[in-house]
Amino acid sequence: MYKNIIFIGGIHGVGKGTICSKIQQELELKHLSASEVLRWSEVSPDASNKLVKDIPDTQDRLIKGLERSISPSEKYILDGHFCLFDWQGKVNHVPIETFMKISPILISVVICEPMIVSNRLQSRDDKNYDVATIKKMQNMEVEYAKSVAKNLNIDFSQVNDDPTDLILRIESL
Repeated sequence: MYKNIIFIGGIHGVGKGTICSKIQQELELKHLSASEVLRWSEVSPDASNKLVKDIPDTQDRLIKGLERSISPSEKYILDGHFCLFDWQGKVNHVPIETFMKISPILISVVICEPMIVSNRLQSRDDKNYDVATIKKMQNMEVEYAKSVAKNLNIDFSQVNDDPTDLILRIESL
């Protein structure tokens, strides 16, 4: 890719879209959602389905979608995940190769209280998610994001509900 993507990760329901919208408004960057870029609706007709049947295939779809969508002259915010539930409900890391191909200039992870995430997912998807599972997945997401950032030799940041510090970091890029 073009080294013009800020990757903002986080578990389902954590508030990535809200944070990205705030950043987009403040900095006038283009916001892309990984699920929209890879056309999740074609992979799973049920939008509330969080289980990924073929993680490598969905990541290939993401990269191909980005290649069609990204212009070298603009900066983008891409929201997505570092960890996904596979078809059996087991948490898996998104392959490091995906992030190598995306070539982000900054990695950030949005975090939130697991109970709040559980309530959001209940409201949004009409499904119950165990708070302990959400907490475990969020911890995995943060730790793997740090590892990816270290492997790619780029900055990492963690964001709650206020993106002010992240906005300042992005402005300095």
